[in-house]
Amino acid sequence: MTGACPVHEGFDPLSPEFLADPYAVLAGLPLAEAPVFYAPSIGYYVLTRYADIEQVFRDTGSYSAAVAQAPLAPLVPEAQQILLAGGHKPQPSMVSLDEPAHARLRKPAARAFSVKRVSAMTPAIVATTARLLDAVAGRAEFDLVAALAFPLPANIVFSLMGVPEQDYPQLKQWCGYRAALSWGRPAPQDQVAIATSIAAYRRYLSELVDTKAGAPGDDLTSDLLAIHTEDPQRLTLDEISSILFSLSFAGHETTTGLIGNTARRLLEDPGRWARVAAQPGLIPAAVEETLRYDPSVPVWRRVTTRPVTLGGVDLPEGAKLFLWLAASGRDSSVFPQPEEFDLGRDNASQHLAFGLGLHYCLGASLGKLETRLALEELARRYPRLRLAEGQQLTFHPNISFRGPQVLRVQTGEA
Repeated sequence: MTGACPVHEGFDPLSPEFLADPYAVLAGLPLAEAPVFYAPSIGYYVLTRYADIEQVFRDTGSYSAAVAQAPLAPLVPEAQQILLAGGHKPQPSMVSLDEPAHARLRKPAARAFSVKRVSAMTPAIVATTARLLDAVAGRAEFDLVAALAFPLPANIVFSLMGVPEQDYPQLKQWCGYRAALSWGRPAPQDQVAIATSIAAYRRYLSELVDTKAGAPGDDLTSDLLAIHTEDPQRLTLDEISSILFSLSFAGHETTTGLIGNTARRLLEDPGRWARVAAQPGLIPAAVEETLRYDPSVPVWRRVTTRPVTLGGVDLPEGAKLFLWLAASGRDSSVFPQPEEFDLGRDNASQHLAFGLGLHYCLGASLGKLETRLALEELARRYPRLRLAEGQQLTFHPNISFRGPQVLRVQTGEA
């Protein structure tokens, strides 16, 4: 039986209560009766059930990626003009394209994340992790996000792109503005400043492409330019900049969250941390369980291309869908005792945290590798690491990228 969609007036994924603990909000929803509901606060239909979200990812004909990174809140005209003037064009980027246009950009971008290239990054990840942790050696307490989770993935992906090291902090800052623009609800008075930063970010990437065209190196940008040189119509310079725009953000923001979330979930139970410190072979399982239990990308978006039925609800063409990936990881029909963080869970990797099908995250393997290597070194150096007491975790106010902004830890060293 199908019918009208339930409405939850009070559901707001950008409310202080939700940002502080979305899982408490999830636990209070009557999902058994209404696994799909409409949220007026954002104008989206919220999907919570694993099977429904899996169906959306697999049926790319009925569910378009066009809204994947569209601004959640309407932009004021001045902000729109600044973005257009700065090269932030309304044309979709790779993650919001459907076939066949998506495949045309994804195929060259995938070169950056081949098994061979990712494996070859291991020494750089190990060395960078060691250097970052050396910088806080001897401290009784430090912020794990600032010391490791924030700089490690940024350094790796920006190096992969061929960005000069002195520019890393600026790009990282711009990426934070991008999260607010596409996945947050910035106030009108803040949108102009955000738009100005995004326009500068776009100009920087365009200039990087121009620079690499004249002086290619051993990096992704140069690899993409080689494709352009062979056939300018196969991959244009604007498309290269668009690929870099997508990867420069997704290539580190998600991993920063994954490192922070995994460390938090292991450290909140001292027994867990002691266990992985004694048995580092458990760390890959800890990463997969974190992706199920507390993913760094808790939400993604789609829009219907025709009338459909999901979760017993009839939805019209053009319905915007809020794919609550974090809720799918707590679906008891797929994951028994989903509220438990279980290092021995045998199907944790079945999570949908990286998407599914044609749009499966290109950087999934790299993100998991970085997280594993970072935690292995952290556990080796600090087997008695613990969370600093009394801290109140905060999270960036956006719907799609989640990890602690600060995670203070105490080394337990005498």
